Amino acid sequence: MTNPRVPTFVIAGYLGSGKTTFINALLSGGATNVAVVVNDFGDVNIDASLIRQTHADTIELTNGCICCAIGGSLADTLFTLLDRPTIPSTVIIEASGVADPASVAAYTHISGLSPAGTVVLIDASEFSDNHRNELIRSTLERQVRAAHLLAFTKTDIATDVQRNEVELIVSALAPQTPAVATTAEILAFLVDAQPSPRIDPAPGAHNRFSSRTHHFSRPPSRNELLEFLTALPRSIVRAKGIVELSDGECVLVQQTGHHRALSAIDAAPTGIVLISSE
Repeated sequence: MTNPRVPTFVIAGYLGSGKTTFINALLSGGATNVAVVVNDFGDVNIDASLIRQTHADTIELTNGCICCAIGGSLADTLFTLLDRPTIPSTVIIEASGVADPASVAAYTHISGLSPAGTVVLIDASEFSDNHRNELIRSTLERQVRAAHLLAFTKTDIATDVQRNEVELIVSALAPQTPAVATTAEILAFLVDAQPSPRIDPAPGAHNRFSSRTHHFSRPPSRNELLEFLTALPRSIVRAKGIVELSDGECVLVQQTGHHRALSAIDAAPTGIVLISSE
């Protein structure tokens, strides 16, 4: 049996953009067998009832999720995850607030992992002011340009002026990158990409999300599958599923924003879950 490579996301964003809130929501929610790699445990608030055991640099949860602090290096931590008796189904890497996401994403190409995309969180209430600061402007712009999906956070407390300013800046920096207004709970839903009823965001957010599963009437060729994925409207911010191709091969489809990965997998077809933003 072919062991599929583990889909690996990078979650990035400037200081205060909501990365830790997202990780707390992910670990406390319905996620199972997910490994979250963080810079340290200091701000990660995990419900004590979920913790099964704690090691020096790893917290294991009752739902099979684990939270790992980056030890000597990010590469060492990722290799350690892949050496575990039970390999996680998904890996989430939290980049530091001033990190270049593209540099962090390079580690998702380690053998055994599969790059699943870079999601950059943007604090709608602070981004435009921060962008005016010459000392951090280049960091913000580098992060935006590295994203496969942009997620606006704190839209419920941002003013109309702030929301308009950040949308103009981001659209100028990354005009082809899908951007959504979201909360930590919805972001966890997008990363997990499982079939789910419509989810409405908190007041102040502009997007409503829904999911559906697409089944092909017959097994497509690889080119037909690629054409289908390329033709998806920009409102489809996430696609995930297992598809049997016309030559009998099954592939795991992972598409986040404009990032796409296909990898061989020994598993039954599921169709493709399509997450749309309205």
